Amino acid sequence: MIFTSKSPHTCEYCQQVTLDFGLSRDTVQFTCGVKEVVAADQARCNLFHAFIVSLEREIRLEELRSTNRNLEFSIRFEKENLPDFPADLVLTVNEIADDGARKNNVLGYSRLSLWTHEGNAATVDISTRPYELDPASPLSIEFSRRCIRSCQNDHEQCRRSIGDIMARQGPTLIDPNSIPSRLLRLVTKNSELFVQLIGRSSPSAIESETVSHEGFAILSYCWGGPQPIQLTRDTVDNLGNGIPVAQLPKSLRDAAWLTNEIGLKYLWIDALCIIQDNVEDKIHEISRMELYYGQSTVTICAASASRCSEGFILSRDEDVANYKFGPIKLRAKTSIGTFGSVQALAEFDYFNGRRPPEPIILRGWTLQEALLSRRILIFSSYHLYFTCTVANASCGGFEPVLKPRVMTTYQSRVANVHTISGLRDYPVTYVWRNLINDYTQRYLGVSTDKLPAVSALASSLIPMGRERNQKLVYLAGLMVDTSDPENYSWRNEFLWRVYQMRSTSRIPTGSPSWSWSSLNGRIITCSRYPFSSNWNIAEETEDIRLCEYGVELENKIAPFSAVKGGFVKIHARTKELSTIQGHNHKIATESNPTTVFEKTDYTTLVFVPDTEEGMYTIDRGNRGEQRVFLVELVPFYESGDTPTGLIVTDAEGTGRYTRVGIFEYQHPEDNRNAEEMALRKVLFGGSNLEHVHIV
Repeated sequence: MIFTSKSPHTCEYCQQVTLDFGLSRDTVQFTCGVKEVVAADQARCNLFHAFIVSLEREIRLEELRSTNRNLEFSIRFEKENLPDFPADLVLTVNEIADDGARKNNVLGYSRLSLWTHEGNAATVDISTRPYELDPASPLSIEFSRRCIRSCQNDHEQCRRSIGDIMARQGPTLIDPNSIPSRLLRLVTKNSELFVQLIGRSSPSAIESETVSHEGFAILSYCWGGPQPIQLTRDTVDNLGNGIPVAQLPKSLRDAAWLTNEIGLKYLWIDALCIIQDNVEDKIHEISRMELYYGQSTVTICAASASRCSEGFILSRDEDVANYKFGPIKLRAKTSIGTFGSVQALAEFDYFNGRRPPEPIILRGWTLQEALLSRRILIFSSYHLYFTCTVANASCGGFEPVLKPRVMTTYQSRVANVHTISGLRDYPVTYVWRNLINDYTQRYLGVSTDKLPAVSALASSLIPMGRERNQKLVYLAGLMVDTSDPENYSWRNEFLWRVYQMRSTSRIPTGSPSWSWSSLNGRIITCSRYPFSSNWNIAEETEDIRLCEYGVELENKIAPFSAVKGGFVKIHARTKELSTIQGHNHKIATESNPTTVFEKTDYTTLVFVPDTEEGMYTIDRGNRGEQRVFLVELVPFYESGDTPTGLIVTDAEGTGRYTRVGIFEYQHPEDNRNAEEMALRKVLFGGSNLEHVHIV
């Protein structure tokens, strides 16, 4: 049977329980024995079924029905301590000794959270409410306002710029230099809401001081195809004079309405604030997106809408599939002596990690929009959430006020929609590689946007590295640490691999072959080397180094955006593929790695091509029909899958090479004998160090 917050479970068995909120947390509020629990479970009581489930690891239901063990089933109430903990019921199963004392072993244990409806007498003790299902309701608007205001007043971290360079004075002040070139001003005329373009190229200028104090909202959404209304050279005057919000696509209309409702008068939307048929304007504005998202008062994330016409201010249905238990209606005596009721429940997927991905996380541009933000209102397919750089909250549910994050793994209640926040604690190159793993799974409507769509994010990470005395160089999508040219960080940047070769292809951008940005398809970056802390790195790698590098930018004012080309010169040993002797080898046509090593019965040299054409190139090189080389980046040592490095081929007799893929070894996990280690060690034996020029 399906239960909801409006129609909770209730039966004669759970109505035997009356909670007393005036008692201490150690007080057992209800107890019973095996027969009562089994009978209630057979009658499909949701509350007593929670006892049965908590016992499954110890006693199966069939055994419980016939057991002679003396078991005590008890319920305690734990008072709420917001923002950290909502009110809970603690269900415990203990074994009782012959003398009536409890044994030390707890056989079953589970928690059910409590909420109650507004107006119920239990609200004096229970602050949590059922999830609000209407994102346009007064409750949703007040939640949004309260979260923004609380974050502005209480979170110093959220008042910092994205590069942590300076702290802003006061709760709302925005750096005037970070205000967008154009904004939409919300104006009400004859009870109708209008948007009016102000700023560069428009009839009205932006009053920087006013915007700096009052703030502005910014929209993150999926275009989902051509926009019916865009800012172009021809529409500047029309938008500058103002158009009714009702004429906008639904997601844009919702954003304008919401911005007005939460008390802001300025809004930035890319389609209406960047001149879409002006390449120079697009380059200029994209280069400033780090400032726009990082300094906006709040980012409105239309997570549930796959296209601009869908909208995101829509009433949701209650997600009954996510209730593991309940909601279960229970009687309660409040701490002031009145009587009311609460609902007890447990969710299957509280952190929303198992739900289908929201449409917004499938799009490439939206990754940096969320990460660069400091506050985000997330309109998911289920509920309305708030997240900032330090805390989370939900409109209804068990985080009614901003709850500081303790674990950085829980970034927000919507998977992959969060600020960069906790990632700041990790090395910049590590952060970048993990973000690229996510980014390359996302869809871009225009393949040439591969680098522009993460350019603001890349730009924001460079100052972070500088503060840590890292000399980071951004090379067409690679975040290369040049602080120590002999360390392993730069090697890891070049040792990315494709997830599934058959779904990967070259794209017509100017990106060099050694960059993942030259491919369309999912990429897995490398962060594995070195494995052994006992390995003498200096002795083995003193001559393997990154000597020269460079890229040719599409536009010099956008150093993190598109490129026309690039090169690297690596000092390393090479081995022509056709000269390899005595090695078992194979081409991994479907890489799809879920672990570092695959199980194998013998040591194998594995070639991992970037594309299907690369697979044919490797095959021709193996037969001696084409000059294909292995370039050793990580030399042999007594563990791991080394030596490993790049596979390259001649670039039409120019003395330069292009990347084809990577190579590594697979070996039996329990059979690293002297013979197989010697085989790996001699792969580049006799090879001379040389400068390898890869484009």
